[in-house]
Amino acid sequence: MSEDLNCPKHTITFVTPTFNSEAWIDNYVASIKKQKYPSNLIDILFVDGGSTDKTYEKASQYGIKIIKNDLILGDPGFAVGAENATGDFMVFMGHDNELVQDNWIESMLAPMLANEEIMASFPHLENRSEDSWLTRYVNKFTDPGNHFVYEYANNPLTFGKCYRKLEENKSWVVYDFKVENHPILEFEQGFTIRRTGYSRDPSTWYCGIMAVLGLIKTGKKIAYVPVASNYHTTLNKGVLQFIKKHRWAINYNLDRRETFGIYKEKFGLKARKKYISNYRKFRIYFYPFYGISFVIPCIRSAYMLAKDGDREWIYHAPITFISAAIIWFEAVRIIVLKGKPITDRY
Repeated sequence: MSEDLNCPKHTITFVTPTFNSEAWIDNYVASIKKQKYPSNLIDILFVDGGSTDKTYEKASQYGIKIIKNDLILGDPGFAVGAENATGDFMVFMGHDNELVQDNWIESMLAPMLANEEIMASFPHLENRSEDSWLTRYVNKFTDPGNHFVYEYANNPLTFGKCYRKLEENKSWVVYDFKVENHPILEFEQGFTIRRTGYSRDPSTWYCGIMAVLGLIKTGKKIAYVPVASNYHTTLNKGVLQFIKKHRWAINYNLDRRETFGIYKEKFGLKARKKYISNYRKFRIYFYPFYGISFVIPCIRSAYMLAKDGDREWIYHAPITFISAAIIWFEAVRIIVLKGKPITDRY
């Protein structure tokens, strides 16, 4: 039975892992404060992994509750935050996100209030004119490796090309997600979920996609809400920022040693490899050769630009080449030369 959206009564907790997040907090908070949803029903919870800047001071200025994240990293920060959240619904969102619409909360709650079988909802990412070409690419396609492996399952805007629709109206759609053909969905960009009935296996704490897979495995319905969107200022500092972040990600997929008190089998592709189809596994192993060739990505970019018309294909060849070069560099450094794991967070 649906509920009256004109009389909000449900409390919302925004759960955000932080680490040296000072520069993003003002815009993050402003986007929440502009919401039409009653402010007395909204609270924000920061889960901090050891900030050395003014993150704590900023949180205090805004009256934001901040707790320590002993597990340090962002993915387990969401799990820690969920265990401390008090809202009827939780919004998992990175510090570099901003809500676009002033009715974002109502839009995200709408499918769950209309259908109790829907456990969660997610928005899409929207680019601003001032965003860098790297930010525009990643917001549209995710990183080039995941984009190559997951193809149309990498972005909510193209889910309709690879998933059957179970339910649809003008405001949201529910797709028939399957574990063996799962999409790229994580908690970082405004994933909204009921607190009642929510549980997360500790084995998934270091991989956000695994958390969503846990919902899919248990038959939970998840709604895509195209009328709600986030700005995600992920790579506006340029190529060097991308290289640093990508090295971190590749390092955690290649290196199996202990860092931060945990073994890296719990991270990324290693964590979810048993849920990856043979077709996708082939593309994973082919990707480093595909990317380093440069010519093949150029041909593919031209073809896909003509086919889909997405301008982000213009950037595909250079960003893929950089990504593949990082993979080869880290493979030699970690596997062959037994170099030290990366511990400096991006």
